[in-house]
Amino acid sequence: MPRLLHVSDLHFGTPSVPEQVQALEAIISKESFDAIVVSGDLSQRSRTHEFTRARAFLAFARQHAPLLVVPGNHDVAWWTAPVGIGSRPAMYARYRRFISEELEPTLHLPGLTIVGLNSSHGIQPFTLTTRPRDLSVVGAIRPMQWSRARQSFAAAPAGDLKVLVFHHNLLRGKLSNRWGLASRALGIEQAARTEADLVLCGHDHEDRIEEVSAAGRRFVVSTANTLSDRVRGGRESSLNVIETTEREVRVAPWAWVGAVRTFVPQDARCFQR
Repeated sequence: MPRLLHVSDLHFGTPSVPEQVQALEAIISKESFDAIVVSGDLSQRSRTHEFTRARAFLAFARQHAPLLVVPGNHDVAWWTAPVGIGSRPAMYARYRRFISEELEPTLHLPGLTIVGLNSSHGIQPFTLTTRPRDLSVVGAIRPMQWSRARQSFAAAPAGDLKVLVFHHNLLRGKLSNRWGLASRALGIEQAARTEADLVLCGHDHEDRIEEVSAAGRRFVVSTANTLSDRVRGGRESSLNVIETTEREVRVAPWAWVGAVRTFVPQDARCFQR
């Protein structure tokens, strides 16, 4: 059954830690994954040299496993179209040039359907909240995007593990106390209605693995930590490894251990499918 590598928030640029990226690449080379998922924030300021390094990493990863990547808020040049004024396509121009033309890719593999959604829209009327700190940071997923995910999963072969990917944290951060999506709790309900088995996200720089119940369904949320020096609460960088069977989803964070200069598996959490 599918085995996935989930990484997020590499922030190529000043926050990037080359030693950790090298260790990640070594894991990708050594381990066997059915797919690699990167849930956004490949860059720090949507700059050309940051995307150039990110593109090299993604090319390396793609040599070892099928890859799905979605943009994060740091990958979007939001200042080119604040509140819808300006060129909205320009917000994604560098991402599309260096990373992928697709902002919402879909990956179909044996026993596995992965649907990516773009939650990073910059500053738009539907991303505004009452908190100034959220400006350009908070994300949103529009009704038509949720609908597309539902349709994609409805068309998936019976028995497929259905994985939904977007950048912003679906659950409120325990350390930051912040929601990733402007819609907050509504986002949880909408995610449940897609009938996804597993939601992969990032953004909050805090690893969090939870089972969620909403809209009469249960699903697992894997929020990946950052791989950069922008860690939160004194925690080390980490990645998530997801292993599945017909009956179980098992998610294990692998945390950075400086003494051995690699990521080391931590206790896994197991959930029934």
